[in-house]
Amino acid sequence: MIYLVSKNQELFDNQDYVVIPPTIALDLLNKQNTLQFDTETTGIDPHIDKLLTMQFGTWDKQVQIVIDCTTINPIAFKQPLEEKCIIGHNLKFDLQFLYNYKIIPTKVYDTMIVEQLLYLGYPNSVISYALKTLADKYVHYDMDKTVRGQIIWRGLDTAVIKYAAGDVVPLNDIMKAQMLVVNELGMLEAAKLECNFVRVIAYLEWCGIHLSEERWLNKMKSDKQNLINAEKELNNFVVKTPSLSKYITYDLQGDLFEGFNTDPIIKINWASSKQVCEVAKKLGFNTQVKDKKTGEDKESVLEKHLKTQKGVNDEFLKLYFAYQEYFKVTTSFGQGHLDAINPITGRIHTVYRQLGAASGRMSCGSQQPNESLAKLKKISKKDCTYPNIQQLPHDETTRACFTAEKGNKLIDCDWSAAEARLAGDIYQDEAILDMFRRGLDSHSVYAKIFFKEELKDIDVSEVKKKRPDLRQLAKGPEFALNFGGSEFAIMQAIQCSEDKAKEIVTNYNEGFKGTAEFAKRGSKFVRENGYIVMCKATGHRMTWYDHDEWLERQKSFSPEFWEDYKENHKGTGDYICKEVSTHFKAASKWDRMARNAPTQGTCAVMLKASQIKLFDWVVNNLYFGKIKLCALVHDECLWETPEDKAEEFAKLIEKSMTETAAEYCKSLPIPAEAEIADCWKH
Repeated sequence: MIYLVSKNQELFDNQDYVVIPPTIALDLLNKQNTLQFDTETTGIDPHIDKLLTMQFGTWDKQVQIVIDCTTINPIAFKQPLEEKCIIGHNLKFDLQFLYNYKIIPTKVYDTMIVEQLLYLGYPNSVISYALKTLADKYVHYDMDKTVRGQIIWRGLDTAVIKYAAGDVVPLNDIMKAQMLVVNELGMLEAAKLECNFVRVIAYLEWCGIHLSEERWLNKMKSDKQNLINAEKELNNFVVKTPSLSKYITYDLQGDLFEGFNTDPIIKINWASSKQVCEVAKKLGFNTQVKDKKTGEDKESVLEKHLKTQKGVNDEFLKLYFAYQEYFKVTTSFGQGHLDAINPITGRIHTVYRQLGAASGRMSCGSQQPNESLAKLKKISKKDCTYPNIQQLPHDETTRACFTAEKGNKLIDCDWSAAEARLAGDIYQDEAILDMFRRGLDSHSVYAKIFFKEELKDIDVSEVKKKRPDLRQLAKGPEFALNFGGSEFAIMQAIQCSEDKAKEIVTNYNEGFKGTAEFAKRGSKFVRENGYIVMCKATGHRMTWYDHDEWLERQKSFSPEFWEDYKENHKGTGDYICKEVSTHFKAASKWDRMARNAPTQGTCAVMLKASQIKLFDWVVNNLYFGKIKLCALVHDECLWETPEDKAEEFAKLIEKSMTETAAEYCKSLPIPAEAEIADCWKH
């Protein structure tokens, strides 16, 4: 039975639904412990567009109630929305429209988020998280989505009312089916945390972040000049390099009034990787690499490839990498951020993906246009996209453009070496634990372990002073090995021999025994079981999605296969050769994941758990909309608060993050330090 709550007389007396007053609707809803919930809106931007309907479904699927929000104030349904458990799909979207009315649900279950949780590790190309897909998969409920794209121009009519009511029907059954899987996999705590965090990420997007237009325009001007200067430096390099003379020309015709331009003209587009490849080859660089996807040879001037060829022409590398950096800044961090400012709130409201990476980390930004904002600002849709706030340059000038509004302060807080400390705890590695307990310089510790013979007579506390060269050299292997790199990665990082790289790996495994043992156990487990437990406390896991195929291929590698391979396929690049290469690359990838995912995954859980506590404090103490969550970046949070609350809230953030970390890291404290400022400092 579909009930409609509306004051619109034109919608009365319809055989498809029964019109009831708000009081009867509330009575029906208050008898339920759990409510299926969805909304229909006039667009996707909660600060520009409006609620068209709210729809509720009862536990037994017998009743659907559609609220006409064009004539009924949603605030009338604040009590059931805040007191009942709300089941929905992609609730982050719906909650932001409710937040406009200061309706703040406290218990939510998001079928989309739970489905994403169950499939962490799967490529987006092989699985769909759409409600229609889930309804068909779990309850064989066929949802007709034809009307969905018509709602904006149809408004509220019978077809839209029936469509809205139908959207809530399968939600409860999907939840029940998902929970069977969640419990079977031991992921109940993970599902609870992620569903609870939906309220927070909705608040993060709803609050947005304030960008000083004046400062950003000055930054853009400076960036453009830096790019011009970098291009001039490259062009000057071409002029003085004889092997590049073919790229130089002169204006021989001149102009009748202005005369001749005697300056050389450089025929190179430095933004074209194809042209830069030609230049690099002329200078003696090897630009050929293997395409990771196809295995075919291709040309590349990526920094990670060229920087391994130090000594070929270091001046060119320095100039070209500087140009690349300025080009990236000017194209990625320019007018698009100004176009993204919502004139109603004066803030940038971007999008965050709660489970944006297989590790459970969030991701940010989208090239999907915000059509509502583009229409309001009267600019092209392609110019109104969602900036990536998590990947802003860390330079002081860029960060200083993100400011607190008048009368407010920004509070930035992050953990000290969170993932490194978690590694010590998770791997139970005494060398790492000792390093933090004694407050030792980490790069000195790694240098002492890597270069055992060279530093055998120097105490670790003296390495930084007496052998800064080896401390600096240790940074390359430290980064490579901590992310599962091989001897080859070390050779590239510090330009050493294969024997020296092998020696460093041996010393690393002997010096960090807990890490080495954990890596072995992790490799064995993921190869046998096809998944990684990223956080023991919650059960978050990453799945090796095509593990069954890998296992079958592994079983087919018999002695006879290898004999035939060596004789007929090895080094040929044929199908069998590529399949063997793909097989062992996959194993290597998941070996690295098995070691690194638990630290990244647990850190992601910690951040979400700490922010849930802070959000609840904000709501319970009636600071909703006054204390704003502006950004979350891996192990860092940025809040904006009234100036007179800054000191108190900064201490609360530090306390929340430090205490939360202690729940997940038992062997070491992970301190958090907050900084109060007028702009984003970290």
